[in-house]
Formats: sequence, structure tokens, C-alpha cells
Amino acid sequence: MTADNKKILELEARATVFSLLAQAFNYPDRELVASLRKGEFPAALFSAVGCLPDASSISEEIAAIGKEYVDSDQGDDALLLELEKDYTQMFFSSKPRLVYLFESVYNEGKILQESTFQIARLYYDAGLRPAEHFKLPPDHIAVEFEFMSYLYFNEIKAIQTNNPKNAEFARQLQHDVMINHLGSFGGTFAEKVAAHGRTLFYKKMGIIAAFTLAGVRS
Repeated sequence: MTADNKKILELEARATVFSLLAQAFNYPDRELVASLRKGEFPAALFSAVGCLPDASSISEEIAAIGKEYVDSDQGDDALLLELEKDYTQMFFSSKPRLVYLFESVYNEGKILQESTFQIARLYYDAGLRPAEHFKLPPDHIAVEFEFMSYLYFNEIKAIQTNNPKNAEFARQLQHDVMINHLGSFGGTFAEKVAAHGRTLFYKKMGIIAAFTLAGVRS
């Protein structure tokens, strides 16, 4: 395996993990429930994490998700309701709020502050424009997770097309996101989710998010 191929394999793994984290921390829907019950979500996560350093330290957490939800006797509606209740309790209805979803709350104490506009500028620099129907604030953690996935795929494309300038630009944006945005508040977010989640899914995804972010920062 060439150095480029090895690098691409790791980038693909990171892109997949960050995309799955984005799905996990967006509002739960039937697509997530179906993916959990069919085993697609834990299988994709296990495969991707297996390509990352220190994967063995997190494999039991992923296996627990599969054991809990794959072919569960719990119906789709019941599982969706369970996840919705946990998500709403953690992120919206608890007083005081157990966990916040927005970077600006961690940095400035309330939503739609300077850090919101800073991360939005990075999206613009990367060539992204929000679709008209897109409603989430730019600093919602699911959006930032998905942006990291996008940047990894951009780096892959640049390597495959022998474009070192674009590859370096993608890496610079990744660094900026991790140093100044996601990496600065994501660990706290992940620890709080692991501590306050009532369902196994959110508890384990909090642990997996903390592992993933620590690996990128290091």
C-alpha cells in the first residue's frame, strides 16, 4: 500500500466517523432508527473506527450499540420516541439545560454570537452555501461534525487528483475548525452527553465523540 493510499484510507475513516456523529447529534429521525435496527449504523462506525489509531479502546462502546438495537424487539415507533425524549431532555427542555448544542453558548454564553459567524465564514471559504430550506445555525455541533467530514472528503479528492494546493487548503480548514471551533468545545459537549444521556445510544455516542475529537486534536 502506498503512502497516499494509506492516507486516503485514514481520511475516509475520519470522514465516515464525523458524518455518523453528525447524524447522531441531529434530531433523531426514522432513518437513524432504521440504520440502528438493521445494524448499518454500528457496522459503519465499527469499520471506520477500526482504521483509526487506538481503535480497540472504543470497540466495546460500538459493540454495545449493536447489541442494544440490532434486531431489537422494540418497534421503530417506540425506539424513535425513546431517542426523541432523551434528545429533547438533554438539549432543549431541561432546566438548567443539561447540554448545549451550539458552540456560541460554550464560548460566549448565548446563541448567535461571534463564534457563530466565524464558523459560517469557514463554510463560505470552503465553497459551501446553505440550502434555502436549511434551518440549523452554523455552529450547531451536528453541522460542524458534517463540515469536518466534508473537509476530509475534499482532501481525499485533492490527493486523488494530484492537487497539493487544494489538499493543503483542506488541511488548513480542518486545523482551524479543530483549534478554534469544534476542538475547543466538542470535548466538553461529548463528556456532558455521556454523563447525562439516558439511552444507551446517546451515552455511547458521547464517549465515541470524545474519543474521535481527542484523536484529531492529538
